[in-house]
Amino acid sequence: MRTTSNGVFLTATWPSGISWVGDVYNETGAPQTFTPVAICTPQPHTVRTGTFVSVPPGQTATVRAACDPGQVAAGGGLNAGSRGTGSDAGQAYISQSSDIGQEWVGRVTNHGPRATVLQTYARCTNTPHTAYASAPTRLAQGATGTAHAECGAGEVPTGGGGLGNPAVDFNESFPTATGWTVRATNHGSVPLDLFARVTCTRP
Repeated sequence: MRTTSNGVFLTATWPSGISWVGDVYNETGAPQTFTPVAICTPQPHTVRTGTFVSVPPGQTATVRAACDPGQVAAGGGLNAGSRGTGSDAGQAYISQSSDIGQEWVGRVTNHGPRATVLQTYARCTNTPHTAYASAPTRLAQGATGTAHAECGAGEVPTGGGGLGNPAVDFNESFPTATGWTVRATNHGSVPLDLFARVTCTRP
């Protein structure tokens, strides 16, 4: 998901059939642009989902989606978005969307005035994949920054995301030709780290 401002925060980035869907919340008070980005492959995949979890205002929630035995998570995402305007729009900001072996983990913090629902999705495959993590990017209180993880030599990304403290909220998360980049804002009260993760395979 690409966005045009540090004041735009991701609330959903998830697979829907052969498409990729996204939602954002715009805090800037001015029109902004966001662009979902999909990685397409002829390799067979299945989609697995985690349970629905309610996220009350001011709370953080984590949901895991697990692949079948013998499979790995080639990519994934989560949905805590809610279309609307003003106080009727979802404000559950993503602070983690990343693989952990056979699982994809999604985490949000609900900054809005009403409860929302979180669900995580894993795209699973039997094809071998390797995951890589970036070095930490330290974000000062209130600062925005990026982290980037690279695939190994000869590999290409199939999915990715990042993670940090629940107070580090994603502005954008997107693939490059050879890796994955995450941009996020530290809404916490102390300096915090941001990590990018990328899942890669050989074409």
